[in-house]
Amino acid sequence: MEKTVNTATAEAVSQLAQVRNAIKELQEQERSLRDSVIEGLGDNTVAVFRGQQIARLSLVTRVTVDSKKLQEKYPEAFEATKRESTSPRLTLV
Repeated sequence: MEKTVNTATAEAVSQLAQVRNAIKELQEQERSLRDSVIEGLGDNTVAVFRGQQIARLSLVTRVTVDSKKLQEKYPEAFEATKRESTSPRLTLV
C-alpha cells in the first residue's frame, strides 16, 4: 500500500537517512577508540592519567540461548517459553 507524502515527511526521511549514517560513522569511531584504549592498557585493567583513574576494563559474561537449537531439540520447551512481539521497522529506500 503506497501513499504520496507531503514535503515535511519527505524531508524527515532524508534527515533520518543522514542521522542513521552519522550514527554508523560514530559507532565505527567508538569501536576504533575503544580498541585503542584496550591496546593502551595492555594486560592491565585500570587506566590512570595524572594520578586519576580515567578508564576501567572489566570482563562481562552474557548467557544466551540458541533458539533454533532449542526449537529443534526441545520444541515443547521452546513453545512454552517463547515470547513474540511486533514492532514497526522503517526501511529507507
